[in-house]
Amino acid sequence: MSLWSEIRQRRITQVVFAYLAGGWMVLVVVDQVVDREVLPPVVYQAALTLYLIGILGALIIGWYHGELGRQKAPMQELVLLAVVGVIGIGATGVVVRNALTEASLEDSIDPDDLRRIAVLYLEDVSRDGSLQALADGVTEGLIASLASVRELDVRSRNASREARSLGNVDVDSIAQFLEVGAVVDGSIDQTGEELRVSIRLLEGQSGLPLFRETFEWPAEDVATVGTELATEVAAELRSRLGGEIRLREAEAEAPNSAAWLQVARAEAFIKDAAAAFQAGDPEAYVTALQAADEELQAAQESAPDWAQPLILRSLVAYEWHPLAGSLEELVQMMDGAADLADQALAVDPNSADALERRGTATYRKWFTVRDVQPDADGLEALFESARSDLERSETVDPDRASSLSTLSHLYYQVDDLNSAAIAAQRAYQQDAFLALANEVLWRLFTTTYDLGESGRAQNWCDEGFERFPDDFRFTQCQILVMTMPGVAPDVSRAWQLHADYVAILADRPEFFDAQARMMIGGIIGLSGLNDSANVVLTGARLGEDLDPPRELLALEGGMRALIGDVEESIDLLQRYVLLNPTEEVGEGWWWRNIAGDPDFERLRGRR
Repeated sequence: MSLWSEIRQRRITQVVFAYLAGGWMVLVVVDQVVDREVLPPVVYQAALTLYLIGILGALIIGWYHGELGRQKAPMQELVLLAVVGVIGIGATGVVVRNALTEASLEDSIDPDDLRRIAVLYLEDVSRDGSLQALADGVTEGLIASLASVRELDVRSRNASREARSLGNVDVDSIAQFLEVGAVVDGSIDQTGEELRVSIRLLEGQSGLPLFRETFEWPAEDVATVGTELATEVAAELRSRLGGEIRLREAEAEAPNSAAWLQVARAEAFIKDAAAAFQAGDPEAYVTALQAADEELQAAQESAPDWAQPLILRSLVAYEWHPLAGSLEELVQMMDGAADLADQALAVDPNSADALERRGTATYRKWFTVRDVQPDADGLEALFESARSDLERSETVDPDRASSLSTLSHLYYQVDDLNSAAIAAQRAYQQDAFLALANEVLWRLFTTTYDLGESGRAQNWCDEGFERFPDDFRFTQCQILVMTMPGVAPDVSRAWQLHADYVAILADRPEFFDAQARMMIGGIIGLSGLNDSANVVLTGARLGEDLDPPRELLALEGGMRALIGDVEESIDLLQRYVLLNPTEEVGEGWWWRNIAGDPDFERLRGRR
C-alpha cells in the first residue's frame, strides 16, 4: 500500500485540518483578549508556540488513531507524544523567558535615553542596487524631519555617514560610538510602481526592537516618504516618552517627486566628489561636480519655486575652489556661488541654508583678498556682509553647526577670541561629526590657548589627538600647551612628542619641524636652561626660501618673550613687522614679560 493511500485510510488530513481550524479559533480569541489588554502579550506568544508544535501531535494522533473503530495507544505513540510535549513545554518556556526578559529590558529603558536618537542610512535591497540615491534621500529626509522635533536630540547626517563607515557592526557598538539611546535603521525596495520601506526603532544598548513596520508608497510620492516615516517614528517615541512630540511643519518641501529625485541624485554626486577629493582624484572630482550641477539644473526647471536646487548649486559652485588657477578665478567662483545663493533667497528669504551659502562664499572671498585688496572700505563691506549672513543663518537655525564653525573662524580672524571659542564649542556640541570637526577642535584649542586657559586648552588638544591622531597639529599642541602659565614644562616628553610629530608630517616638513623645535626651545627656557634654549631656538631658524612670510621670526620672538629674553624678542619682532607691515603683534599673554618696554610698546601701538 502506498504512503498516500495509507494516509488517506488513516484520515490524518481530517484530524490535522480539524486541529488547525480549532486551534486557529482559540488563537483568535486569545489575540482579541490580549489586544484589549486583559492578558499580557506573552500569553499570545505562548499560545502560538504551543499551537505550532501541536501540529506534530495532531499528525501523530492522526497516524495512530485515524482508522475507523477504537484503537489502543501503542507505546511508540505515547513516547512520540511525550517528546512533542517536552518540546512544546521547552519552546514555550523559552518564548516566555525571552518575552519576560524583553519586558524587563523595556521597563529598564530610561526615556531620556530614547530622546538621543541616530538614524542609520537605509539599506538598498533592490535586485539591481539602483535605489541607493533614493535610499540616502529618504534617510536624510527622515533625519531632517525628526530633527525638527524639539523634544528629540537627533544625530546629524554627518554622524550617520560616520556610522556607515564603521561597516557591519552591532547596534550597541553604533549606539556607543554615536552616544545615543535609540537607533533607527531599515531597508528600501521597489516592486513595480510601489516603494517598500521597512523600518525599525531599536534600543541602543540591547538592540531590542521597540518598533518595526513596513510601509508602501506609490513611487511618484517619494518626496513625502521621509516626512511620513518620521511621523510614524515620532508617534512610537511619543508612546514611550510620554508628552507631546510634534513634527514642525516641513519647510520648503519638494513640490514634486521628479525634482526630489533629481536633488537626491545630485547629493549622491556631491558625496562622490568629496570622496574623490579625499582620494586625490581630480578627474573624478570634476566629473562628479558636473553631474551634480546637471541634476540640479534639471530640478530647478522641474520646480522653479523650490529653493533647494539653487542652494545646492551654490554649494557646487563653491566646491570648485580647490581647482582655481588664480586669485581672479577664485574670486569669480565665490561670486558665482554667492549669486546662486542670492537667487535661492529670492525664493525663500528666510532659508538658513541659503544664508550660510552666501555668507560662506563671501567670507572666503574676503579671506582670500584681504591682504591684496587696496579698497579698505570694500574689504570691510565684504567682511560685514559675510558676518551678517552667517549670524542670520545661525539665528534662523540655532543648531546649525556648519554656520557656527565658519563664524568661529571669522571671529578668530579679527581677534574676537571669546566669540570664536563660543561659536566653535557650540558647533562641536551640535555636531561632533561635522565634516570639519578636526578644524573646529583645532580652533577650540587655539582660542583657549590664546586666552591663556590652560586646562581647557589641554582638554581640547587631548580630544583632538584622540579623534584625529594622524593630524599633526594635535601632536604639536601637546608640545605647545607646555608653554602655558601653570603647566609644568617637561623637556624630555617634548622631545618624545617631537619625534612622533616629525613622523607624521607631510607638507612643508622642514617648516613645521622648525616650528616645533622653536616651541621646545621655549619649553627648555621655561625650565631654567636659557643657554640650551638659545642653542635650540637659533638652530631652528629657517631662511626665506622655506619660510617666505617669516612666521618663525614672530614665533621665536614670542618664545624669547616667555623666557624673559627681552632684547632679542623685540629685535625679532621689529624684523617681522618690517617684512609684514600689515600684521599686528603684541596681543595676548605671551608678551607679559616684556609689556611696558618702550620699544615693545611702540611696536604694539604703531597702528
